[in-house]
Amino acid sequence: MKQLLLALGVMGMLVAVAPPAAADVKPWAVNVPEATQDKANAIFEEGNQLFAQQAHAPALEKYRAAIALWDHPLIRFNLAVTLIRMDRPLEAADELEKALRFGDAPFKKDLYQQALDYQALLKGRVGYIETSCEQPGASVLLDGKPWFSCPGSQKIRVMAGEHAVVGELRNFLTSSKRIVVVGGTTATEKLAFVPLESAVILKYPYRRWIPYTITIAGAAVGLGGLGVWLAGRSQMTDFENNFAGVCSMGCDKSLSTQPALRDQRDSAELKGTIGISMMVAGGAVTVGGVVMAILNRPQRILPKIEVAPTSGGAMASTRWQF
Repeated sequence: MKQLLLALGVMGMLVAVAPPAAADVKPWAVNVPEATQDKANAIFEEGNQLFAQQAHAPALEKYRAAIALWDHPLIRFNLAVTLIRMDRPLEAADELEKALRFGDAPFKKDLYQQALDYQALLKGRVGYIETSCEQPGASVLLDGKPWFSCPGSQKIRVMAGEHAVVGELRNFLTSSKRIVVVGGTTATEKLAFVPLESAVILKYPYRRWIPYTITIAGAAVGLGGLGVWLAGRSQMTDFENNFAGVCSMGCDKSLSTQPALRDQRDSAELKGTIGISMMVAGGAVTVGGVVMAILNRPQRILPKIEVAPTSGGAMASTRWQF
């Protein structure tokens, strides 16, 4: 079997790796025929040559083609280095993890240390988000893209920084979380959904008691005015009867000679004027209160949940949005 060649990611050097002896088959070579290994090696060598020419995208395709034939840790390593050169750290971290799944066995000592160094470097740039939910039928989105369906739990590697996890469920309030992922750590979040009917509140333009209080106060003023007007009318009737008895022979219009009758008349007229004014004012206030009660229709308001990013996950707060 041909030797498996490895292009070092930083220096572009090629290192020969001896194939396993027939009596010492390694786990990564189990059930891989020698002819398939040879074909994978040939494609892998083509990728190394492209890598040495800084043709990273074509080299990447060659490495993937070689892995499709033989999933060798050293091919995975070169693939990871190429992804690093192409500034694709998430994919590079995945490939490095697969390359190191057998520990140091497939590597020479210095190459294994280089793989560990790359892994440590990527660790500060990537982390994990682990999210769970229990409500059946809900769907979870990560950064605006579909992720998984509930109930269940998923863990995914992401770039360090801020991410948005959104849960959607019909007839439930959308659950939205902003999560800050620190490199090398896992941020966990459990989504909970609140039914719309229990989350909705009714908001009135005015406090509900105000229109009714105004209406009642106006009616009270109007009724009070009616009472004053009736009292004045009754007093005017008494005045007319007294005037007919006392002034049967005639009295002057000003009643200057009958001060008691004059005071009775003036008092009756004043009560009538006050009563009418109170009825007009009370009626206007009552109408205003009724109109306000009609216009004081409730508005349905949903809470908007915002999440302030924290280093370990997120801290939720709620504000009400009209």
